Amino acid sequence: MNYNIEGITLDLDDTLVDSRSAWKNGFKKTFSDLICLNKQTTSQFNLDTIYIEYTQIVSTSHETAKSSEWSEDIAKISYKEISKKYLNIEININEIWNNFEKEWQASIDLFPESLEIIKNLSTKYKLGMITNGLSAHQRFKIEKFSLEKFFNCILISEEFGNQKPDKSIFNKATELMKIKPQEIIHIGDNPAHDVIGANNSEIISCWIKRKNNWYKENINIRPDYTIKNLKEIIQIIDLHND
Repeated sequence: MNYNIEGITLDLDDTLVDSRSAWKNGFKKTFSDLICLNKQTTSQFNLDTIYIEYTQIVSTSHETAKSSEWSEDIAKISYKEISKKYLNIEININEIWNNFEKEWQASIDLFPESLEIIKNLSTKYKLGMITNGLSAHQRFKIEKFSLEKFFNCILISEEFGNQKPDKSIFNKATELMKIKPQEIIHIGDNPAHDVIGANNSEIISCWIKRKNNWYKENINIRPDYTIKNLKEIIQIIDLHND
């Protein structure tokens, strides 16, 4: 039986908001400040390369800890490690981290099409947000861009007590939206969290594979749809409901 799409659930980070660019800006600014404090010049360093190495350390450390939820402690330890390697200094990580957060919060932004699309969709469909992350971080982003008014429900993993891809957080969204799972399409950038979670919950899955997406294609994870821009979802819904 084919169901019409009546609702859309969306991930937040790197689906609606450009979190990776903001995170990179925060790292480069605070690391540049450390370089100057160490009486060196930024021209001696390739900050883009150092940032990539930093993200690799963070990722590997999460894998070693068998943690799929974001750990601020791991991110801090990784920052200390990369600072020691390149600058040979011991840093006050809490002070640096406060500056880091201020920088990424100042530079974070929606993707250009995000606001237009969710405004449009919210007039025709029920919308839900399902996001993994710390409550303080996710609530900051939601409030900064006044997103809450467009959504029938917002589920943040730290608040909910479970995270994608666990079925429980998807099931809660369908319950709150009062729609069958087969009538919902879920859009997110992380196949292991968003696609697997939706597929296991009988929700239509859509992988948003933006330019420079960190997550590579995996033949074992099959989304129902793949898009590169949120604007493409309009045509997919129209075709699905035709």
